[in-house]
Amino acid sequence: MNTVSNNSIRLETGIFLWLSLLVAVLLLPGVQAGTLLKRIHVDHAFRYGGGEWEIVIHGNDGDPDLDPEKVVMVVIDQPFPAEGGRATRPSSGQWNFLGVGANEDVWLIPQAFTPLLWPGWRTEGRFAEYFDSDPRLGFTSRFVKISLEGVTYSGLGDGHFSIWSNQTGGVTKQWISSADGITEEDAYYFSSGHAHNNFGFSDPGVYRIDYSASAFLSNDGGSPPAGINPVTSPVQSFYYAVGTYAEWKASYFEPHELVDGDSVDDSPEVAQYHSDTDQDGVGLLLEYAFNLSPVEMDSKMLVPGEGANGLPSVQFDDSENGKRLVIEYVRRRSRGAPRLTYHPEFSSSLDSGWADGVSETVSPVDATWERVRVVDPVATGGESARFGRVRVELE
Repeated sequence: MNTVSNNSIRLETGIFLWLSLLVAVLLLPGVQAGTLLKRIHVDHAFRYGGGEWEIVIHGNDGDPDLDPEKVVMVVIDQPFPAEGGRATRPSSGQWNFLGVGANEDVWLIPQAFTPLLWPGWRTEGRFAEYFDSDPRLGFTSRFVKISLEGVTYSGLGDGHFSIWSNQTGGVTKQWISSADGITEEDAYYFSSGHAHNNFGFSDPGVYRIDYSASAFLSNDGGSPPAGINPVTSPVQSFYYAVGTYAEWKASYFEPHELVDGDSVDDSPEVAQYHSDTDQDGVGLLLEYAFNLSPVEMDSKMLVPGEGANGLPSVQFDDSENGKRLVIEYVRRRSRGAPRLTYHPEFSSSLDSGWADGVSETVSPVDATWERVRVVDPVATGGESARFGRVRVELE
């Protein structure tokens, strides 16, 4: 039974004593994930020469250039700045362009250096100086304009994207915001050949951001000079995974499978919350929650007392105060899975009356996982039937 409410997705799995499973493990053919960038300095690079554009993710410090269609940049869902990119939006109205309310969470990549993901901008080409009257500029330089062409989002929120710069004197200069729609004004200009700014994401999820670059090859020699002979690059998609669940999906699927309507082949999104990508009867979010693979037919029950992955085990236990059901399941430790909660519940009916379990016992498995044992609050002596389930909720 699956329900969606209040911007959260809830998947429930009931595991009963008479359930039997035939487990097969089969790798899906052709499965290939993209390259994940998590702690690295790279640049969105737009190079022009010989009448052609080359668009890559430029590797700094000797790292190789990468194809943007095969790369996902990861924003960690931990507190900014030391551990990740999750920050709190200031209350001032100047931050409305972020697309979240005052004092709400927002995820960012900073303009200033960070040892985590730090993507900048890079251009190469013989571009001309020209005067640009955009009120954010108003001077002459060899500008390259990066235009926002589209934002495609897979997640539970609104998926707004923004770019801004920190200026001298504490001034914030907004360049791009999708929260109020995309217009020609959603563009970032830089002229140094290499620059950094702030990237903002309103919600966890996967973002495909489409950019194009434009510049002028000469000017009219006026005062101020006007640009002539414009050149504009093709539209190029770049992918960003914000949060643990988005990163997990990106580690299994190609970037273009993570969001709907790829700009190249218009392929549908594969990695939907309810999708059963490996056809083993377990939905994607439950695979994430119970340490199963979304690209292997590896559906199985957890081995009580020693297992590290598998669907929850529900069984009778006579050692408790009366004969009671016991649920044992693996759980992502809270630090490694913000926004994911588990609810072990018991009932005498599949339709209603679900109550929380009691006497939780937790055993660590590793840095990411722990094994949890929960007891039914009701003994089975006076009941004709008892059922157990684990309800998983992703915010």
